[in-house]
Amino acid sequence: MAKKRIRIIMDIAMTVLLPMLMAYSLIGEKFHEIIGTLMFALFILHHVLNRKWYGAIFKGKYNTRRTFLTALDAFLIVFMIEQPVGGMLMSKHLYTFIQIQGISAAVREIHLCLAYWGFVILCIHAGTHLTASLKSLKEKKRIVFYFLTVIGTAVSIYGIHAFNKRQIPDYMLRKTVFAFFDYSEPRILFFLDYLAIMILFISVGCVAVMGLACLDRKITMRKGGEAK
Repeated sequence: MAKKRIRIIMDIAMTVLLPMLMAYSLIGEKFHEIIGTLMFALFILHHVLNRKWYGAIFKGKYNTRRTFLTALDAFLIVFMIEQPVGGMLMSKHLYTFIQIQGISAAVREIHLCLAYWGFVILCIHAGTHLTASLKSLKEKKRIVFYFLTVIGTAVSIYGIHAFNKRQIPDYMLRKTVFAFFDYSEPRILFFLDYLAIMILFISVGCVAVMGLACLDRKITMRKGGEAK
């Protein structure tokens, strides 16, 4: 029970820290480095608590759902290691003692691009872990489930607009290699947009896992029918 509570607290903390990381210049470079360090520490703790996952990678059979989840986790691990390393190499405050001359420009471009990929992957990853809770909610409180579904859908639709408005596709495809922020814009609008984008990709994660689980059931039923 204690481990479960720790995981919940960690998930909440990482969810709060994620949009703050994306704010970068809006919160100040030093604060950005501090938050990045906290995020990396939470990532390490998360994997310590879930270390059994590594031992189970080569055990059991892989269906489409498990393959998708394992690939997603693998990409997430690469991102969560590369990002803090890149951040340390560019550090102007906390890690200036490990800087390497002549690589900052290249590291900055990679760091910026992967920051947005990581943001999307982290949100999808979070969504994949909500399916059990949503299923339980649907069984116990159907009205609440459908209310949240409607709200989540509406916010996700706006999230598509915010995703393009904030030029995230351009950052992900390296069409834009400098982060641009409107300093005259109220901070709350920036965070609301990123919250909507988070909900969009959390929803994508939920729907993807549910869809793949359904596909796996159909494949299993088909194989059972063929075996007969």
